[in-house]
Amino acid sequence: MEVETLGVLRRLNQDALGDLGYRETILIEGNDPERGIDVALLSRFPVTQTVSHAGETFTAADGQAHRLFSRDCLECHVALPSGETLAVLVNHFKSKRGGERESESLRTAQAARVRAISEALLPRFPLLAVVGDLNDTPDSRALAPLLGASPLPNSLTDLPARDVPEPNRYSFVHAGQPERIDYLLASPALTARFVPNSVLMPHDTWFQRASDHAPVRAAFGKAPPYLENLTAWYDRTYPPCLPRRRPARINAARFFPHDLNPLGGELVIVTGRVARVEATRGTGVVRLFLGHGDPARAFRVTILPNTLPDWGRVGIVDPAGYYKGQMTQAVGTLQFYQGAPEIVVSQPAQFRRIQR
Repeated sequence: MEVETLGVLRRLNQDALGDLGYRETILIEGNDPERGIDVALLSRFPVTQTVSHAGETFTAADGQAHRLFSRDCLECHVALPSGETLAVLVNHFKSKRGGERESESLRTAQAARVRAISEALLPRFPLLAVVGDLNDTPDSRALAPLLGASPLPNSLTDLPARDVPEPNRYSFVHAGQPERIDYLLASPALTARFVPNSVLMPHDTWFQRASDHAPVRAAFGKAPPYLENLTAWYDRTYPPCLPRRRPARINAARFFPHDLNPLGGELVIVTGRVARVEATRGTGVVRLFLGHGDPARAFRVTILPNTLPDWGRVGIVDPAGYYKGQMTQAVGTLQFYQGAPEIVVSQPAQFRRIQR
């Protein structure tokens, strides 16, 4: 989930995963032009058909037709060496950004539609998996159409709920609280080939360098030789909800201000594109808004006037013009001004442009 472009996916496959044999890279642009988030699939086996559901619509409470899927429900048919086909539905449901109750109806509609797609596919493709970031917890009303009981004998099995010990069964930490919003659901035929104790949701700092979500892994058919007793390994290696280590890394394009409250006063590293610049007259203060042009949704970096000569000595005479539209990284102590997070940069060394 959350892959920007097909080019990024291919570079990931070639540069980081080149020796793992993923021959197929599938990504179709979806419905998120503002943030550029898409869903994708990597496969060692041939993908014989892909179906995008990004064009589907639903009628909202306002009576208007809107796109149903926030990104897409990417349907991929994978040809297995056995001659069978595995159908995979890759999803990234609507987040709770803008309010949990306000967004719940859309997640509910998305869950119901994914359930209907899976019901239609199962007679032809008994091996089926629904995967992705569904942006809600297993006990939520929004996911009930997908996780609840089915009128047909083909209910999907929530494999992490079946296989992972409760203290470790989380994939995301929101406002300091662990919760599970990433899923791997399997059809009865696929569940029958599931290798017990093979679901892995690691939470160590190595994986946190790549994503703020824990990856979900499972094995089917035959157990890899290194899978002996992952339950014991979990208990020994991954205590529940590891505390965030300083300095915390924040992506300015993906944060909620209230998530950052526990980090107030701590050293943080913030990355993001400068969407807006304000240079106030008289005071000489320059403010860069990372991630979003709206001050209420942006991460603000404030450069004080008494530091501007130092910026000039390192070749940055006009920070406003220099950084506009650039990817940047700021290091400093997290503060809040009128509820918005900000860093006050005092030295040029604390701020740099990221070369792309």
